Amino acid sequence: MVNYLQLARWPNLAMIVLLQYLVRYALASPLLEFDNKGLLLTGFEFFVLVLSCVCIAAGGYVINDIEDADIDAINKPERKIIGSGISKESAHTYYLVLTFLGIAGGFFLTYVQGYSYIAMINMVCAGLLYFYSTSYKCIPLLGNVIISLLSALVIFMVILPEPFAKENPAVMLMVGAYMFFSFITTFIRELIKDIEDLEGDRKNGCQTLPTWLGPGISKFTSIVLTLLLLVLLAGIQILSRQWETPLPFYFILVFVDFPLLILCIKLMKAREKSDYSNASLWLKITMFTGIISLAVFYYSFN
Repeated sequence: MVNYLQLARWPNLAMIVLLQYLVRYALASPLLEFDNKGLLLTGFEFFVLVLSCVCIAAGGYVINDIEDADIDAINKPERKIIGSGISKESAHTYYLVLTFLGIAGGFFLTYVQGYSYIAMINMVCAGLLYFYSTSYKCIPLLGNVIISLLSALVIFMVILPEPFAKENPAVMLMVGAYMFFSFITTFIRELIKDIEDLEGDRKNGCQTLPTWLGPGISKFTSIVLTLLLLVLLAGIQILSRQWETPLPFYFILVFVDFPLLILCIKLMKAREKSDYSNASLWLKITMFTGIISLAVFYYSFN
């Protein structure tokens, strides 16, 4: 059971669950209350939506590890699960079950409960994750963009079946901001992971940005994007006079802005594979604190 949970990247799945519930209950629901409007999905229907997203994502992690078995044997031999803890055949069955459950959840919400597009989007996402694992990830930047878009889509899925939320400018502004943050941080992390996996990718003929143009270009791009994100966050904080609400201001400053600055320094100093692994973990922690900021904002305004 532990091997199956690790193969599905359970900490990442837990972050998806936390993110989607916070977007619904700490962002969309409170803002809609100001207009005396509410959310249409029942608690059970939303649970099915989250579960379907989690299953699609988990299936994506599993098929990626199946296709990456040879690369991971070089890049991460100590973390290799397929072929040691779980057979390739069992992993493939696991992938099919997870993907089926994710698509089935989408069909239930669309064709039984009447919420448009969820089934179609789940199928498209499952297809993109499959083709990402089998081919797209070895096309420079294309794989990075796909994963980043899917990361942002996790947030949008929460309000997709909610017409009142999509009509509310405040909800859309906040959702758009968190989608942008998710897209950029995921894209940066994908670039860092490509540098980290450079040796295995080269030996297996997988062409990523670092294998194509060299790790220096990916490193420079990661630093520039991190600085850009930091400047944008600082600009928003200044324009919105966020310091007038101390708790979220200091939380973002200490747990998002400052870590992004540290990430830039870590990337500038990075030379070895372990340096990039450390930078990737640091960014993942910053992504988590970005998610938690939703709860901080909710607490501050209630």
